[in-house]
Amino acid sequence: MWVEEQNLAANIITGRHNFYDAAAGTDFGSDNVLYNRPGHNRLIIGSFCSFARNVRFIMGAANHPMNTFSTFIFPELDANLISKLGMSKADMPVKRDTVIGNDVWIGRHAVIMPGVHVGDGAIIGAYALVTKDVPAYAIVGGNPAKIIRSRFNQATIDWLEDFQWWQYGDDLLTQLVPLLTSVDTTSARQQLEQLVRRQGLAS
Repeated sequence: MWVEEQNLAANIITGRHNFYDAAAGTDFGSDNVLYNRPGHNRLIIGSFCSFARNVRFIMGAANHPMNTFSTFIFPELDANLISKLGMSKADMPVKRDTVIGNDVWIGRHAVIMPGVHVGDGAIIGAYALVTKDVPAYAIVGGNPAKIIRSRFNQATIDWLEDFQWWQYGDDLLTQLVPLLTSVDTTSARQQLEQLVRRQGLAS
C-alpha cells in the first residue's frame, strides 16, 4: 500500500512513493502512527521509503509528566484538573517533529520514538527500538537501536546527500532505476552524473 494514498491527519506530511506492507484495509494513520493528536508535533516522511509490516511511530501525545511524583495522566479523568493543579504544557516532556528522510527502509515491528530524525538512505532493522537520531545511510538495529555500520564511505554519503536522486520527477524513473539498483556503484555514479548533465538538471 502507498502511504500518500491514505487519509492522513494534517500533521502527517509525506512525499511520494512511500510503500508500507500491510493487510488489506489497514489504515496507516491509525495502525502505524500511535498516540497522534494533531497540535503536539508532526510526522514528516520523505519520498521512496519502505516500511515493513507493523512498523510503529510513537507520537508526542504519548508523553506523560516526569517532574511530578506521579506520571499518571490525571487530566484525562477530569478536563479541569490540569488547571486546578497549576500544570502547563511546559510541565510535559516536549518532543520535536519526527522526521524520516528519503529512501529509508524500516524493518518489521520497528518502533520509532517521538522526535527522532532518521537520515536519508538509512536502514532500521526489524524489531529495533529507535530512541536517538539515525545518520544518513547508517544501518541500525537492536533495543535500543545502535549503529551497526554505514552503508557507504563518507565521501559517497556526501555525494548522495548532494545528488538527492529522489528530487527528480517520475518521468526520469525509467532511466534512474537501473542505475540506482546497480551493484557496480562506481559506474552507476558516473552514469547518474552524466544523465543529470544531459537533462540539464542541477545535482
